Amino acid sequence: METHLNQSKLRYFILWTALLCLAYLSFELFYTNYAILSVDEFWFAHRTYQYKSGLPYRDFAPYKTVLGYYLLLIPMTLVQGLLKPLFFTKNALALLNSTILFGTTLWLRRYFSDRALITTLMLLVCAEFILSYSTNIRVDLLAYWFCLFSVLFLFENKFILSGLLIGLGFLTSQKAIWYIAATDIALAVHWLAFARDWKTIKQILIFNLTILLIISAYILFWSHFSNFSTVMHSVFTEASIMYHLDWYNGTRKLFWFYILSYNPLLFILWPLTLISAVITYPSDHSYTKRVFLVTYVSVILLCLIPYKQVFPYYMLVTIPAFLLLYSAFFTWFYQVMRNPQPIRILLVGKIGLTIFATIYCLTIIWLIFFLKLPKLYLLLTIIPIMLVGSINGAMRAFAQPLILMTIVFTGFVYPLTLYAIRFPALNSGYQHSVMNLLNALLQDNSDYLAGIELIYNKTQPIAGMRHLMLPAIDFLAHPSPKLREAMLASLYESPTATSASVIHDLEKSNVKLYVNNYRMVAVPTVIANYLASQYQHFWGGIYLYAPEIPAGTHAALIKFAGNYLVEAWPGQSVSIDKHVIDSGKTLSLTKGIHTIHASTSIRLKLLPENVSGLLNPAYKEDQWQLMLF
Repeated sequence: METHLNQSKLRYFILWTALLCLAYLSFELFYTNYAILSVDEFWFAHRTYQYKSGLPYRDFAPYKTVLGYYLLLIPMTLVQGLLKPLFFTKNALALLNSTILFGTTLWLRRYFSDRALITTLMLLVCAEFILSYSTNIRVDLLAYWFCLFSVLFLFENKFILSGLLIGLGFLTSQKAIWYIAATDIALAVHWLAFARDWKTIKQILIFNLTILLIISAYILFWSHFSNFSTVMHSVFTEASIMYHLDWYNGTRKLFWFYILSYNPLLFILWPLTLISAVITYPSDHSYTKRVFLVTYVSVILLCLIPYKQVFPYYMLVTIPAFLLLYSAFFTWFYQVMRNPQPIRILLVGKIGLTIFATIYCLTIIWLIFFLKLPKLYLLLTIIPIMLVGSINGAMRAFAQPLILMTIVFTGFVYPLTLYAIRFPALNSGYQHSVMNLLNALLQDNSDYLAGIELIYNKTQPIAGMRHLMLPAIDFLAHPSPKLREAMLASLYESPTATSASVIHDLEKSNVKLYVNNYRMVAVPTVIANYLASQYQHFWGGIYLYAPEIPAGTHAALIKFAGNYLVEAWPGQSVSIDKHVIDSGKTLSLTKGIHTIHASTSIRLKLLPENVSGLLNPAYKEDQWQLMLF
């Protein structure tokens, strides 16, 4: 009878886990085609494609360690086209994430309760930052999955394999260093609190030596193709430079407002999990792992809070951490809420719990008002009040249902409602229309400018304009030694670029058009003025070659052969190569020098051919806010 009951529970658990993972996968497959591709996805796709034909460190300066790029290159090269390789890669990541979430949840069933695992999985697959960013074409989440499996093998006392996996995580992204530090600190706490033997110290040393061996092998391997100093500088020095860049300090509050508005429960609930480390009960089989995970995740989040560049997609670092932490926490929570056995409060006592809950509630209130979060999130204070009240012997009868209702509302209902309201603005119709038109206009092998590498297999030619991060824009306008240090070749930046050099390079270039977006509208005024003199709005975000010719007689260079519309004052005649043509008329010009005479300035506007089928009337106007996300 008991065996049959256990099999039935297992079937229901697998069914619920599969349904949640399938729901996540289905949403991501839809989201890939629906939502605007982010600016970094274009950049990472272009960066990844370089690994197809070149070797990092030797042929180009890589951004981050390189294992993740080779992993992304596999799906990216399986299909052809302008956007299909990006979509295919994103869908492959969605499938990978779903499979890992499903398999890991089943694995964690060895240690934590079914109900806790389902609760945790629901919180994760419904979290906005996971829905929006988990399939981004980036290497970071791949690194964090390696770190997740590293912890799972620690639970199995397989320290060499654990060190190998977290070492591979570092070879995918240096941000795995947070997980390495968290693991070591959690292991140290575990030794102090529970083990205190030489065997554990030996295992910790083996774990770290394995990591060191993996990273050392990586450095020596790539030094063979380049040189030791180049690899060391790329792996360690450049990462440190970007970490210390304080350009984004002024935006941290805005980023945290965004993150907590859409994902309040996962982050704000974390400090409350500290209670589970000081409360146990006689049948508490997961206590040592819970203390380990509370320590482990707290280290990661305490590193994240002061981080200077806390972009919303950086929160992907918390996915494995939250999966582990809340699986342990909710296992403890459900047991404490219904456990008839007496609980033990370690170190702090009931008064200490009450003080902690009071400080925690006041912190929530301060955070909501400081960041101007939705006032409805004040409901989060119900959780500590009910939890501590129940542990102290009061309100036990209705504490659990009230806490669960609060979790449902603050973890699912309200943030997902906010997300649904914002969702229509993420429609990618405009972006896809502009990208298809851009691709058609560049079939003559001409170049473009966009401030970001929009086409994964084509490189923009202007140094200093390939990757217009905000610090790079600021550097063009106001060069400074500190910003110059961050103008790294691995980021497609140029420490020697200036506004003057950009204009000089544009004059000598084969740039036929530029694509307007939030980065291009922020370029220094002198560059913006030059672009306005050479390019004119064509369709959507495309500004096509249309040089302005000043009054008088000039030997003007026409960069592209084709038909041109003459734009001048109404009724004015213009002489081009001694042929008179009226304003508003078109003529065919060859590439090269032409003698042009006009009494006032005129503009010669290039008229492209064979693109009329791509000119969607709905996207005729420049809607640069919709081009990049």
